[in-house]
Amino acid sequence: MKQLLFSLVLLVMLLPAQNGCASAESNDRVGPDDLVRPEIVRTIPHDPQAFTQGLVYASGKLYESTGLIGRSSLRRIDPKNGTIERLMPLDGIFAEGLALMDDRLVVLSLHSRRALVFSRQEFTHLAVHAYQGEGWGLATDDATFYMSNGTDTLYQRNKNFEIIRTVSVRWNGKHLSRINELEYADGKLYANVWSSDYIFVIDPQSGTVTRVIDGTPLIRAVAPRDERDVLNGIAYDPVARTFYLTGKNWPLMFEVRIPE
Repeated sequence: MKQLLFSLVLLVMLLPAQNGCASAESNDRVGPDDLVRPEIVRTIPHDPQAFTQGLVYASGKLYESTGLIGRSSLRRIDPKNGTIERLMPLDGIFAEGLALMDDRLVVLSLHSRRALVFSRQEFTHLAVHAYQGEGWGLATDDATFYMSNGTDTLYQRNKNFEIIRTVSVRWNGKHLSRINELEYADGKLYANVWSSDYIFVIDPQSGTVTRVIDGTPLIRAVAPRDERDVLNGIAYDPVARTFYLTGKNWPLMFEVRIPE
């Protein structure tokens, strides 16, 4: 369970991988020649109390879901200056990943087994999608959803949230576990991995990791206060071809370019 991982993550990182799944430590074993380093375009203020779970860019605005029971929320942010333009508490759930489909924002919940659907403009509650297991990350290619649940498996779902296929993610021949926040951009999935300093670029058809993006320069810039304050939150601006990256409880968000 994700809340238990907060207190156990250091212990888990010291354990060997089980059943062929890569541990957080093995996920982080990359050499300097394997990494793609993002170019920081600018920094933007970010609410240091926002336990970022999902991040979406659309029509010149950022949309963010934040987690923890009693602190979960849905937000609209001005990316020019980081101003929170709208904030709606999500009471009674641990909010997780966020995606935009047909002008509707879909927010996962960690344990509640339901995705809440809101209008993009007014945050009006429109519907609920049910699912089994935990919800972690969510992204969309505008026709289908991609969902993670903290394992190495990604679930592709149709607009009714029905599973249409699954794919197991592998990196260097091993299962890549703890897949968290997701973003779809130019035919690839960009994934945070819980407690990792890297972003993994995944071919959604094969599940193969094709690139690894180094998030350590961003982490050094914010100097996280707590072991829970990890890299998390990826949004793509297809016009500027830049990404917005942040982390849990980070005081900054970064607009970056990722080299081809």
